[in-house]
Amino acid sequence: MTLAQRIKNLRKELGLNQTEFATRIGITQTSLSQLEGEKNGISYDVFKAIVSEFNVNPVWLMDGVGTMYSSENAASISRGAIPLVVQVDKDDEENIVMVDRKAAAGYLQHQQDPDFISKLPSFRLPGFYGKSFRAFEITGDSMLPGINPGDMIVGSYVESLNEIRNGSVYIVVTHDGSIVAKRVTALGNDIYELKSDNAVYEPYAVKAEDIAQIWKAESRITKKFEAPAGNERLSSLEQRLIELERKLK
Repeated sequence: MTLAQRIKNLRKELGLNQTEFATRIGITQTSLSQLEGEKNGISYDVFKAIVSEFNVNPVWLMDGVGTMYSSENAASISRGAIPLVVQVDKDDEENIVMVDRKAAAGYLQHQQDPDFISKLPSFRLPGFYGKSFRAFEITGDSMLPGINPGDMIVGSYVESLNEIRNGSVYIVVTHDGSIVAKRVTALGNDIYELKSDNAVYEPYAVKAEDIAQIWKAESRITKKFEAPAGNERLSSLEQRLIELERKLK
C-alpha cells in the first residue's frame, strides 16, 4: 500500500469526504485529489498537518509500519518520529549528508523530499557506521571557543528526546526552521534548556513540541587551527626579549 492509499484509507476511516478532510489539513480538495491519485507528492507541511490533526502514527503514514493512530506515549514525543530521507552509495551504505548555510534555509521544509536530499553534498568518514549521520555548517559565534563559525558538526540522529544526555552538544532543528548547535539539558515537563558555550549568550528554553529533529554532535570538521596557549605566551615572551636586546645594543 502506498502513502497515497494510506491517506485515502485514513480519510474513509474517519468518515470524511475529500473537501472535509482537505479543509482540516489546510489544503484544497483538488490538491487532496491529486495527492490521493498519486499525481503529486506530499509536502512536509501536509504530512505534519495530517499527523497533528488526526493523531496519526507518523511511521505508519510514511512506511505503513505499526498502527494507524499514535499511542499516547508516541504522541508525547510531539516532535514526531518522521522517517529520514537519506543518501546511499553504490554499496548501499548510508552517506553523511551535508547541510551548509545555503541549504539550511529550506532544510526543514524539504527534508522529506528525496530530490532535495539527493542534491546535497555527501561524504563518508571512517568509523561512522550503523546510524544516520548528518553534517551541519555552524553560523555565528555562540559556541566559541570550541566551535567556530564555518565549522561542520557531524551529528547522529536522535530518535527520542528521552535519549538526550544532559550537557552534551546537539544540533537542534526546530519547527520554525532554525538550526542551532547548543548544549541541551532536560528541565522536565517536556521543557529543554539550550545553552551556548559563549557566555555572551543567555540560555533559553524550548518545548518538546517545538523540536523537529535533534542530532547528537559526534565530530567537528574545522579549517581553523588554534596555536596552543603555551606557545602563544612563549612567542610573546620571545618578542619582548628581542625588543629588550635591541634596546640594550
